[in-house]
Amino acid sequence: MKLLKFSAYFILTAVLLLASLILYDLAYYDPSYLNRNAITFSPNNLNSRKIIKLHTKLENFYYTFAYKFSDKHKKFWEPEDPLIRKKLKKTIKIKGKRDNFSTGDKIEEIEKNFANWPRSHGGFTSMRFSSLKKINKDNIKKLELAWVYNSKDGKKGIQANPVVYNGLIYTPTPGNFIVCLDGATGKEIWKYKVDGTQPAKRGILIWNDKKNNILKLFFTNFDELIALNAKTGKLIKDFGKSGKIKIGSSPIPPTIIDEQLVLATTRPAIEVYDIYSGKIKWKYYLRKIDKKVFNARNFRSGNPWGGISSDNKNGIVYLTTGNPLFYYVGVKRPGKNLYANSIIAFDVRNKKMLWYFQETCHDIWNFDIAAPPIVTTINKNGNRIDVVVALTKLGNTIILDRLTGEPIFDYEMKLAPASKLPGEKTCQYQPSFKLPEPFSRSVFKIEDVTNRSEADREHVMAQLQNSNYGFFPTHELDKYTIVYNLSGGAQWTGGSVDPYKNILYVTANQVPYKIKVFAAHDVNNNFKYKTNIFTTPRLSDLNGYPGVKPPWGTLTALNLNTGKIIWQVPLGYFESLKSKDPNTGTENFGGATATAGGLVFVGGTLDKLFRAFDSNTGEELWSYQLPYIGGAPPTSYEVDGEQYIIIPATGSYSLKVDYPDLVEQGDAFVAFKLQK
Repeated sequence: MKLLKFSAYFILTAVLLLASLILYDLAYYDPSYLNRNAITFSPNNLNSRKIIKLHTKLENFYYTFAYKFSDKHKKFWEPEDPLIRKKLKKTIKIKGKRDNFSTGDKIEEIEKNFANWPRSHGGFTSMRFSSLKKINKDNIKKLELAWVYNSKDGKKGIQANPVVYNGLIYTPTPGNFIVCLDGATGKEIWKYKVDGTQPAKRGILIWNDKKNNILKLFFTNFDELIALNAKTGKLIKDFGKSGKIKIGSSPIPPTIIDEQLVLATTRPAIEVYDIYSGKIKWKYYLRKIDKKVFNARNFRSGNPWGGISSDNKNGIVYLTTGNPLFYYVGVKRPGKNLYANSIIAFDVRNKKMLWYFQETCHDIWNFDIAAPPIVTTINKNGNRIDVVVALTKLGNTIILDRLTGEPIFDYEMKLAPASKLPGEKTCQYQPSFKLPEPFSRSVFKIEDVTNRSEADREHVMAQLQNSNYGFFPTHELDKYTIVYNLSGGAQWTGGSVDPYKNILYVTANQVPYKIKVFAAHDVNNNFKYKTNIFTTPRLSDLNGYPGVKPPWGTLTALNLNTGKIIWQVPLGYFESLKSKDPNTGTENFGGATATAGGLVFVGGTLDKLFRAFDSNTGEELWSYQLPYIGGAPPTSYEVDGEQYIIIPATGSYSLKVDYPDLVEQGDAFVAFKLQK
């Protein structure tokens, strides 16, 4: 009897101990949030792999039995009645803003932003435009190699646009260093080793601390923000803990408003720190839960990893957000999943969200907004007005009033198909934009199928026989869904805006992929959906080329005032197809940088060429064969009266994954200047 009592006591103690450990791991304490309790309990807080595994098992068990076999929740698994949407309007027209615009920034104010290149993508606005014009259309043929810097610390694609300040270049290297180079010679000034896998992944920020007479360099390293003395490359000891502070994970550089460092992190949150001490000031949790929708809070990600920009005059930051997990199945995250797939405006001075605009509702296609928002101005009704521009994977250029978030152009909310996947509840409407004109395809159509040869066409058509495609097509078990998504439209490189002419230059991809969702059971026979997220194949022809008509990669100039495309040209070529068709374009991950010299510089293509185009016509005026693919946007700068262009030529991680035999990673940083 005593043994039984002891056993019961032991079991109870073990259960309580396990429950305590789980509760402790679920809990997270952070009093810094403005809009969240100091203590939260969430699966997103879990750290223990064993507890995460246990939670996943319990969650699968819950969905299998509590939903599938409970009368209360049986409707959850029933597909939507198709008659419901047949009764709805096909389209709902949304009018763009007509009046009451804010007065736009003056040209003189914009010009000041380009005296240096203090932040990746050109500055706080992310316009990535250079007002330098010593290199121009008349002398571009004289552009020649100035120098090449090889970091000699590894070979890996660099995605950060280099920063330049007072003639010195700052960039991450493949070997996880931050390096400072002489802009005129490429000579290494200093090199700082970072303990991390990809420091400054998407950029760097330089700030002149006039109070302490020191030039500071800030960059993120996974869940750290690091501050270096830009002159010496040494950690700034009085910032955080010897130059480092813990943050929510972020690949993008911070921005600065009123001497406050503002970060967008994957918590997801906006985090604000004192720029001198590194002490936290406050955080704002970027999640909106529809309490009317059961279990709507159960989604992760939707993080602001695409970029953050700022309107420093008005104290507002703008950020673009990614898609929610799980990528292709939203059964466990019903509702709209706000603020995923959105452009968000946040008033830092008044600590409040101003507005948000969600492009894709309840995303099950991987349509994250990957590019940083661009803060600029356009002309409307004869007046200069303030706007923010977001470029998307769907080929959309979303132009919104900076203060209100209202669209500048009319658009439609179009009726989308209902899901046939049990448990999936897609949104009834999704946006459809006619203006600005889409710069890439977003809706796969039969007319897109390749006509390179009859055999190629038949091969692609055969793949479509058991596939869904069209406007926001939904998934079905054991069928492919064809979409231009994973590398479609605008990627993380974003675009370049000429603020004087109000013209956008953007690189894009037009390559379709095949998504598949299928049913599976784990070892305990718990039901779950699986997808081919990590092995998503392209829709290809017999020779492995994209199964659609070219161009497969493009460079586009778009008038932001009218929303009309000025010109569009193929970007890049396949060496194996060059003799037959040099105008196919290729997938590209490099990005464009425009200059006041009437030029647009672009790398990132499979052919490894670095090109200069006429910004008025799209004519290719100059090219140079790089040692490796130029995997990040170029930067223009001036030293001793000479203008330079630099591009990280280190290959491309994204292209390496998809074209392993064509892409080689490297360690080169290549600069150009005019012949004397």
